[in-house]
Amino acid sequence: MKLLARYLLKELLVPLGVWVAFMFLLLFVMQFLRGTDVLLGSAVTLGDLGRLIAYLAPHFLVMALPIAFLLAILLGLGRLGEDRELTSLQALGISPLQLLAAPLGVGIALSAFMVLLTSTVEPWGLTGVKDLVGEVIQKNVAGDVKSGVFYEDLSDLTLYAQKVAPKGGGWTNVLLHDDRDPSSPLLVLAHKGSVGTSERGEALRIELREGEVHRANRSSVDASVVAFEKAEINVGLGGSLSRRNRFRSPKEELTPVELIAAAKDAEERREDARPFLMALHSRMGNAVAPVAFALLGTPLAIGRRQAGRAWGYLLTLGGYVLYYLLSRAFEQMGQKGQMPVFVAGQLANVLFMAVGAFALYRVTRSGTVR
Repeated sequence: MKLLARYLLKELLVPLGVWVAFMFLLLFVMQFLRGTDVLLGSAVTLGDLGRLIAYLAPHFLVMALPIAFLLAILLGLGRLGEDRELTSLQALGISPLQLLAAPLGVGIALSAFMVLLTSTVEPWGLTGVKDLVGEVIQKNVAGDVKSGVFYEDLSDLTLYAQKVAPKGGGWTNVLLHDDRDPSSPLLVLAHKGSVGTSERGEALRIELREGEVHRANRSSVDASVVAFEKAEINVGLGGSLSRRNRFRSPKEELTPVELIAAAKDAEERREDARPFLMALHSRMGNAVAPVAFALLGTPLAIGRRQAGRAWGYLLTLGGYVLYYLLSRAFEQMGQKGQMPVFVAGQLANVLFMAVGAFALYRVTRSGTVR
């Protein structure tokens, strides 16, 4: 039995590693293409891309492991069927339940690993990537201001500098038009200027020296002028960052302990705590998915009558899409209070396990392992 277990583990772990690497690369490329306007900006360095990969790795692993594991089961055990090895195992008295042991063991190990990832490094990574992308956006804004060119990428703001010193050395003869308050626009003129970031990275900090502020009032003919030696303008990028930073996902940045604390805080403020609790249980439900896939994928792989890799790919795609749709549907029901959040988080797994148990029962009764 130990020899059989090692052999089955080899048939599972090799394709699992290959498919995890493939899915990880696919997810990263898709995310990279979504953020090319940020990640291919003038201020991005190879170090920034390296940090981005490190921050996103835990999140992509959590996404890739379940579907890669299902592929490994259907294709790994399916190969045994194609080579008639399952028929030989059946002749030796090996039952489908014994074949289930290796995939189930790997599924439990993967689930434990995913719980660890989602509880620790995944929230850390998503927080880091949000800060990194915000920092890159701000560096791009600072680097894209050119001498003698009006810069209009900031919402309702226009920035002009007659001369821009290289490598962030500052601006000379600066004009800033602020139309964020349409009823009272500002025109700021300054001899010198420079740009930085706020401590929390939520705003650009524009420092101006030796200038004056012209404020107009469109409801009347009144206007005012204020001279200054030094001024600091915080340009909030909340809207811009939300549109351009496609990596933001606040609830996923919280650890399970923080989600529970946020739910308790919402209850104390008499607000709806279900979104936080649902996020927690959805995360745990996704972590248990490899166990459900082991129980469902094993009998499907060993009980099919016709072999073929295309069949395995199609079944994997259909199964994962169905799992995703069920999970999202139950999550919405949980958030609306139509079912308990714990049930909503795990119901897709329970359904897949039930179908897998029934399929394994059918395979065991028929005695078919090919």
